[in-house]
Amino acid sequence: MVCLEQREEMPAAKDEVEEVEAEGITIVNGYGPKEILTDAEGNITTIIFKKCTSVFDAEHRFNPQYDENDTLRVDCSNVLMSIGQSAEWGDLLKGTSVKLNRNGTAIADKITYQTDEPDIFVGGDIYHGARFAIDAIAEGKQGMVSINRYVHEGQSLTIGRDLREFIELDRDDIRIESYDNADRQRPGFKPGDAKSTFSDLREPLTEEQVRREANRCLKCGATTVDLNQCVGCGLCTTRCEFDAIHLKRDIPGGADMHTAEEMMKCVGPYALKRGIKILKKKITGKSDYPTEQ
Repeated sequence: MVCLEQREEMPAAKDEVEEVEAEGITIVNGYGPKEILTDAEGNITTIIFKKCTSVFDAEHRFNPQYDENDTLRVDCSNVLMSIGQSAEWGDLLKGTSVKLNRNGTAIADKITYQTDEPDIFVGGDIYHGARFAIDAIAEGKQGMVSINRYVHEGQSLTIGRDLREFIELDRDDIRIESYDNADRQRPGFKPGDAKSTFSDLREPLTEEQVRREANRCLKCGATTVDLNQCVGCGLCTTRCEFDAIHLKRDIPGGADMHTAEEMMKCVGPYALKRGIKILKKKITGKSDYPTEQ
């Protein structure tokens, strides 16, 4: 397997790389295709790769640079071309105000997915390039919200929308006694030769692994609150062992519970119960949750 990126830059998980190499596949890093050679009858005989000196430019945009004199020859009889995708708009946008990026994808608002042509909305690969299917599904849903608002006069495309602000915490700078830095659990493998079967040799996680996976910190690092989903119940303040979450009401007249005292009448009993459970777990090292089914 030949790829442009160096090993540390490869868009692959560590366990995926290990599985590939366990099947006897050799990974050659830092080369890109240059030329395909054929014999007198037009049959493919060799593909030549050229050294890739860098994959991204200073702004981390895909812009591979090559050393044409440093090459690698691989003898072969067939070449399957699968080197990416590009936009083919044709005359679809003729006469519109839609602007395009250098790679042909459409420029649109990151929240509403509306282009410079007010009645054209985009999402998925034609908006940002190749990603996961779930990204396109999510953008389709949000695009539907924008289109529905657009066709109803007087509606705002932005009010009450999730801005999707996400600032990841610096986990390397966190030093909390009970912070769980465990990596995700990895499955075991069934006996067998991966090269001789199309079956998945990975085993399901054991019960112990499932419990550890469910208990570890998922490292979401979320530092903002979606005001469209938070109802101000205060339960999150009672679940945080580090007392890191506090609520205050900016508009006291905006709800039935006008004061903190009124809110605590509802939340207080649960907070006390939760605090006792946390203290019990710290003292005994045991959880109230069952360990067997």
